[in-house]
Amino acid sequence: MKIDAHVHYTPPSLKARLDQLADAEPYWHLLLNPPNGRSIQGWVDDDTMIRHMDEAEIERVVLVGEYFRQHDNCVQRNDQSISLIKKWPERILALATIQPSAGQAAMDELNRCLDGGLVGVGELNPYAQGFRLDDPDFLKLAERCIEANVPINLHVSEEVGGYYLGKSTTPLRHYYELACRLPELKLILAHWGGGLFFYEMMPRVKRQMRNVWYDTAATPLLYPVEQIFETALTCLDHRKILHGSDYPLLIYPRTMKEADFMPFLNEMAQLPLTDEIRQDVMGLNAARLFGLIGDGVDHRAEIKPLKPKTQELTAVSSMMAVSTVADIWPESRDLFGKFHIPTTDTAVPSWESIQQAAAAQGLTRQQLDALLEALNEIVTQDAP
Repeated sequence: MKIDAHVHYTPPSLKARLDQLADAEPYWHLLLNPPNGRSIQGWVDDDTMIRHMDEAEIERVVLVGEYFRQHDNCVQRNDQSISLIKKWPERILALATIQPSAGQAAMDELNRCLDGGLVGVGELNPYAQGFRLDDPDFLKLAERCIEANVPINLHVSEEVGGYYLGKSTTPLRHYYELACRLPELKLILAHWGGGLFFYEMMPRVKRQMRNVWYDTAATPLLYPVEQIFETALTCLDHRKILHGSDYPLLIYPRTMKEADFMPFLNEMAQLPLTDEIRQDVMGLNAARLFGLIGDGVDHRAEIKPLKPKTQELTAVSSMMAVSTVADIWPESRDLFGKFHIPTTDTAVPSWESIQQAAAAQGLTRQQLDALLEALNEIVTQDAP
């Protein structure tokens, strides 16, 4: 069984309406239409995708959604996914595109999607969609996924290295803290979890992240394929790795001229994996996770979640977390500030570009132009 667990649906009709997305969905528009004009995005309709699947002997794909900020665009995208799984019920699975910040509307949309046959949520991107992994709206969404026994796929980026469009600023520790907070939540951390899997060598972290899977989407763009697999298999149970390509992205931009599953599959075929590991990674792990087959194992974590922050505390000790004190007693934030102690985790990486930061905040092209104009006024004033 061969399953690609990370595929996007970007038909030519989407390319034709890119300009309409520019202000409504500036971040996704930026990824599909980069300023340098050198897009590595492929454009494929469903019939072509199925033909490519047949050529690659892929039985099923899991369609992941876009990081839309606008709830209405999420609904439209989900309508498309529901239509696709009805058209290709034996070939396509799909995750729901959700904007958690939409509150009750997001919850209603998730329930509609689950009723419509979608098998989880994602790909969500906290940075691009403007929410935090500890926001109440997101946590409510996550609790619903636990109740429905479906996973959430989260976009994750490595924190070091050079900048590229789509590199998210959400710290890896936030994903880890989410896994600790909600140990029964099935999490798929895309793109090898930004390297977070490395810490699963630590026994405590391994226990706390028992319900975390990692997909291999866009591997050739990020890592040497053989080395990342060799490293991951020393840190992880191989049953936590999901084959994903990021199709129809041109993940070998120097040689690929159009979307194709085969180049990555060909490189995967050269890896020195045992038959068991290969079969699990290439499809059986995803089949178990998405309920296509059973394995007789209850994958819910047998660990307790982090102790919730409560109002029962009546005194502060030096070993308490700053964020805990600030959350329980908001009036303490100003006092911490007087001692130059930050109470929020808002680090800005040195590689963050203005355009991507603006898009992640939902700024329109007009607002970005106004920002650049104001910045250049500062530069002009400071010039000798």
